[in-house]
Amino acid sequence: MIYKAYSVDTNKFLSLPETGMGYQVIEAKRSSETIKKKFIVYNSELIVDLDSRFPEFLRQIKTASFSKVLNEAESWLCETSSISLVSKATLLERRILGENREKYKHRHPDGKGAKDNPKENANGIEIFVRLSPYENDRRVDLKRKRLTKGSYTTTYADYKDCVKYSDDPIDRYALPSDEEIKWSFYIQPYKIDELQRGIVQPAFGHYGGGIEAFFENGTSDNTYLKTESYGK
Repeated sequence: MIYKAYSVDTNKFLSLPETGMGYQVIEAKRSSETIKKKFIVYNSELIVDLDSRFPEFLRQIKTASFSKVLNEAESWLCETSSISLVSKATLLERRILGENREKYKHRHPDGKGAKDNPKENANGIEIFVRLSPYENDRRVDLKRKRLTKGSYTTTYADYKDCVKYSDDPIDRYALPSDEEIKWSFYIQPYKIDELQRGIVQPAFGHYGGGIEAFFENGTSDNTYLKTESYGK
């Protein structure tokens, strides 16, 4: 099933780190059920059962559009206190990058995911880019002009490689989605902002191999630069 979150649950999702850029994999117990089940949450507001019908649900979202599906979705009745993140390690898959992906599309076959690497401080110059199908990405705080806590981006350099080599961003960043990436949010962290940098691991039938950056504490106010259409 596909559900829309109540505001109390959206706030809960926003208080938790992302699993990857633009999504969270959670476990939770719906009010009508006795055991926890797995779900994927998109943009902290659309919730999809992670079960055998998951590919079908993705096709529905892509065909009808996110906003239409969200407006028509059943409300998600859940015990908010039961919500917890699923370990990303349980989602990873064994896949080997083919030569065309690795060599010609500038993907990276080796390396750990961002959360498995040490923290570093931004240099105050480098720009990071968050890709999203949604113009109202809830992880970009436009009021304070910053990235919120627990959010993922890629680097500007890796984003430009993705565009330059006509790579598929959904596969490159191993996103559990069939929706077209439409927006690029530019972030320039200050030197006091910390991040972890790594390689996107294979998941959801995708190879990964792009660069990811995880900002556990988000970024400082006024580090958001601009929003552009993807590939501009």
